[in-house]
Order: sequence, then structure tokens, then C-alpha cells
Amino acid sequence: MSYANLAIALTGIVSALAQEGFHAVHAEQGVTVYRRESSSAIELGAEGAIDAPPEVVRAVLLDYANHPRWLKGLAESRVLYRGPATLDVYQRLVLPLIDDRDYTLRVTWGADGELQWLRFAAARDQGPPPVEGVVRVTLNEGGWKLYATGGGKATYAVYRFRLDLAGSVPRWMGKGRAGKEVAHLFESIRDQTQYYRWAATH
Repeated sequence: MSYANLAIALTGIVSALAQEGFHAVHAEQGVTVYRRESSSAIELGAEGAIDAPPEVVRAVLLDYANHPRWLKGLAESRVLYRGPATLDVYQRLVLPLIDDRDYTLRVTWGADGELQWLRFAAARDQGPPPVEGVVRVTLNEGGWKLYATGGGKATYAVYRFRLDLAGSVPRWMGKGRAGKEVAHLFESIRDQTQYYRWAATH
């Protein structure tokens, strides 16, 4: 099924973002990015098709230890705790012109029928203590909804997050480039799925 046909089939998902105050700001490679204005936080939603089953896409998303290999600006990603459907993950971002940022995420995942989901939020009481010269992020939350399409062979992914980089951040970095970066994130995930197909189904 083409990206266009998937979008038509899932207009309810699109309108849900619009009803929550999001408006489209960027479209590229079959990915539409939405933004909702917030005070100092970056709040984005995005959706697009991925040519891999939902369980494969989720395997890519949950392999946090390997995210620095393909996720731009992510210098470190360490799994601190692993439970049956829970992870605690410490990450450090390297960004141009400003100090590094870090945070610890509590990640959970599950399924509602055929819908697979993943959620994350900054866990302020977990992870290593703050490091001098690195700004600690306390607001970083969001998640993914992965809808099976094409008889379960493909995925329509809906992503949203809310992030406050804290400290002094140029406006162009905080919001101006965010839409394009999210579209590139989808492209990177599409590229990675080829390495996870076998592992996610065995």
C-alpha cells in the first residue's frame, strides 16, 4: 500500500492530532510533522508509513543501546534497568553551539489488540547524578503508536513528544529545525528495520 493510500485509510489518526491543537509544519518522504505551540517546550507529532511489521519497528525503537549508531546528536545511550516491559535508559545529547543535555528515561511498552505502543518520560529520580557542564533535562515525554497495515506486513507509525531542552537555547534550534529532524528520524528507522526483521520474529 502506498504512503498516500495509508494516509487516506488513517485520517482519524491525523485528525486526532489536529483536534489536540497540532498543525502541520513539514512534510517529507511520506512523513507529516505537526507542531503544537508551547511556552518553552518543543511539542511535535508526526506520522508516516514504514515498510516493516510493527513488531520489527518496535524492536528498532527498543534497542536503545544501539541508538547512537544511527541517531544524530545522541552521544550516549545506556540501559540501566531492564524489566519485562520496562527500561530505564540514560542518554546524553551533543548539540551544536550549546552545552550537552542529558536525562534518564523510563520506557514502557505493550499492545492494545493489534495496536503496539511505546511510551517514555524523564525519570528524575533515576539514573546518574548531574554532571558539571551538562544540562539536565527534566521534561522529555512522548511515545509511539504502531498500527499494522498491509496484512501486518507494514506499519503506520504515529509519534509525539514534548521536550524542554532547558538552559539557554537559540530559537532556531529549539523549534525551527525540529520538523525536519523528525522526518529524518522516520527515514533512519526505515533504514534500520532491515537489520531487525529476523530478531523480532524469533
